[in-house]
Amino acid sequence: MLVLYETPAGYALFKIQDDSKVKDVDDIVAAFADSDKASKLCKLKAFHKFDDTSEALVAATAMLESSVSKPLKKFLQKNVISKNLTDELAVYEKGLGRAINK
Repeated sequence: MLVLYETPAGYALFKIQDDSKVKDVDDIVAAFADSDKASKLCKLKAFHKFDDTSEALVAATAMLESSVSKPLKKFLQKNVISKNLTDELAVYEKGLGRAINK
């Protein structure tokens, strides 16, 4: 399983090491609340740093509107689609998840 996580600094893509330890989204949220738990559960696969606050604002707005911004689309294309990854992609915001599936 892959986890897409948006931070104020950029997009992060994590790979869950053992899918059996994740039963629902709350398990992921709990792991990210503690850095030791997070480092045991998952590993960072890719990170896209926002160029500036304008890009961060565009990303935050797109997420609130449940749409895929250009930088996010490029990030997913480069790190998931072009690498032919077949892992399930977990996204916290349901509307954004639906938009990514399209």
